[in-house]
Amino acid sequence: MFSPEYLASFDSKLHQITNGFQWMIPELLICFWIFICLFAELFLHSKSEKFATSWRYFVAQIGILLALFLSVQRIDLGLSGWASFQLFAVNEGSNAMNALILFFAFLLLFINQIQQKRFQLEEGIGFLSILSGALFTCMSAHWLSIYLSIELMSLGTYLIVGVRKDSEGTRASIPYVLFGLATSAILLYGISLIYGLTGTLSLADAAFTRGLSEADPFLVGTALSLVGAGFLFKMSWVPFQPWSPDVLETLPASWMVWISTAPKMAIAWLGLRLIHIIPVSMIEAISILAILTLLLGNFGALRQTNTKRLLAYSSIAHGGFMAMVWILPIVEATQALLFYSLIYGLSTLLVFYALDENEQYFYEKKDLDRWNGLSQSKPLWSFFVLIGFVSLVGLPPAGTFLAKLTYFTLIWQKYQESGITLVLILLLVAIFSTAVSVFYYLKIPYQIYFKKSTENNRHLPVEKWQQLWLYAVLSGIIVLILIFPNLFLAIWK
Repeated sequence: MFSPEYLASFDSKLHQITNGFQWMIPELLICFWIFICLFAELFLHSKSEKFATSWRYFVAQIGILLALFLSVQRIDLGLSGWASFQLFAVNEGSNAMNALILFFAFLLLFINQIQQKRFQLEEGIGFLSILSGALFTCMSAHWLSIYLSIELMSLGTYLIVGVRKDSEGTRASIPYVLFGLATSAILLYGISLIYGLTGTLSLADAAFTRGLSEADPFLVGTALSLVGAGFLFKMSWVPFQPWSPDVLETLPASWMVWISTAPKMAIAWLGLRLIHIIPVSMIEAISILAILTLLLGNFGALRQTNTKRLLAYSSIAHGGFMAMVWILPIVEATQALLFYSLIYGLSTLLVFYALDENEQYFYEKKDLDRWNGLSQSKPLWSFFVLIGFVSLVGLPPAGTFLAKLTYFTLIWQKYQESGITLVLILLLVAIFSTAVSVFYYLKIPYQIYFKKSTENNRHLPVEKWQQLWLYAVLSGIIVLILIFPNLFLAIWK
């Protein structure tokens, strides 16, 4: 069936495929753990919901915690190299970003379990698929691995978004899946054009940069625009953001946080690497799209009267803010992105979970009055919510203040070096958007502290210490990051 020559070369090919896998053990472990979770489900299927949920959390957390330990060890040892025909590149930046994503994955499941949230098999598989896709995206150095990693993330989000079976869930999930399939096809077509122009799919191949430099600028622009469409869909950038509010408002806090953070961190890091490899200046295009995203996200949130839609629009603005590092020098941009991602993730966890404690609350188009006067009955909860919103704005004493100040400083330096007017406009719009965000982020704290209690908020649960201590820890870390920034920066340096 197989020729002797093929059989003789089989061992060599297999070695090339697995070469470098020793650098990717945390990522491969997460992929393997998806099958472990499926196998464990065979013994949990007939058990009670409470028993099965507890074991699902336990099994998933063991795998993530082990992968996190190995990822931190990889950073400590400074391991780096190529893997599997140079499909993946393990380096300091990808190691740090993957460790951060794994940290948030474990923290999210831990908080979920403390708050006794349900955890179905479909949610677990979707969660781990997004996690593994995000990890591989951060390490991808080949257009094939980039495409497959992003699709792995997409499949996980389709599964999570489709878990809700009522009319609201269907209304949100169908357009999202259709948008995702369309952008996936566009991304694939863009990759095929890049291959036609360069003759290679490897980002490390000199033919890649040489081919783009020598090709017709119109064709290069078309190919990069098509590829960018696939990336911007995951970042919820204009004009690929319409799905975000409808999808996020139908999800519980855990999956709102996960979809708003992990894919954006991975794509932001991937985009940062690509832009510094591609021999075409895209500063003007990125600045224009970032300006539009910041304006739409912030002004869209400003007019919302529903809590989840307000947070969904704000996540669009943060996605625009996060990816502004694409126009900055790669070393400073990497440090700024890691720092901002850390604080943004912690702030999102704090606010989204605190505002979504009651899963049985039914949807209302206008629900901001449900928070009226809660500072009287829930003083500690109200204080932690205030810290979370102050952090999302970027005001002291939250560490986000330092993160945004770092962004503003680097963008100003970029403008001084390049003299590009759009960079200056982006800086001014970013500062203006931060000021606008004060008005909608402090809507809910205003309701909490300055409005009288109404019938609409009597359904909200009382303060529980097992939840309050989590909010206290998150708030404390957010504040400590501003006081001791070098301590946190040293973790990945």
